Amino acid sequence: MQSNDVSRPRRQGLCRLAALAAWAAAGLPGGARAWGDPAPPLCGQAPPPAWPAADQPALVQTWLQGGRLDGPAPDCSGLRSREFELLVRLTASYQAPGELADQLARFGEVSHLKGLTYWSFTDRKRQVLVRESYAVDKPATMAQRADYTLAELRSGRELYYAHGDNRSSALVPYGMQLLQLGDNGFQLRIENVGEVRFMGFTVVGVREMQWVLQVERLGNGRWGYRSLMGLQRLRLGPADKHRQSNLARCVAIFDLIAGRQTDIEPYR
Repeated sequence: MQSNDVSRPRRQGLCRLAALAAWAAAGLPGGARAWGDPAPPLCGQAPPPAWPAADQPALVQTWLQGGRLDGPAPDCSGLRSREFELLVRLTASYQAPGELADQLARFGEVSHLKGLTYWSFTDRKRQVLVRESYAVDKPATMAQRADYTLAELRSGRELYYAHGDNRSSALVPYGMQLLQLGDNGFQLRIENVGEVRFMGFTVVGVREMQWVLQVERLGNGRWGYRSLMGLQRLRLGPADKHRQSNLARCVAIFDLIAGRQTDIEPYR
């Protein structure tokens, strides 16, 4: 009897704690998690949206671990991993002359990235994003070579280029690989094969930034464009700053391909 008297208040206390935890979880704002719960994955199976018209703004969506989620979890096919703290997807279309091979060949011209500008949410102005960009045979040596030919892209090998932007302290090697090529479209994957560092700190670890780009023929000189960028880990600074910065970069790349300049303030 004595042991039962002792255990009863203990059980009652545990029940009260369980009820309190359930009440607290129910009262969390939308998207928030109870302490100790595993973070839900950002990658899922949701299909991408339809292509906007070529004269319409790009549709930009972001998924931030523990933060903003723009719709159902997207399909991350083409990315090496399914564990990310940030995803940015851009869906758009553009008008351009030429055939599918001409659209693919443009991605081999990595030297044309030099001087690319973007809108900086941090500095509140348009400025140069890419300070330097050129093809390299090996990321270990970073020796400069000519831009890649269409045949080299079609080989399916990982092709490397050196890239220096306004938020990195040194040139960073990237790898680009053709994943799919059909009669009406292609898909490329781009990854950083070296660390991105700033002022002595690692900003992005090796292959932690992954990017899948897709171009599809829509007819009458119109091309569908979709990119999905994933960052596996966010370091150095508020998570939403990472979201805005990488959103701006994704828009800048599309602007280069489409030959336009997007006002991205509404995407904030």
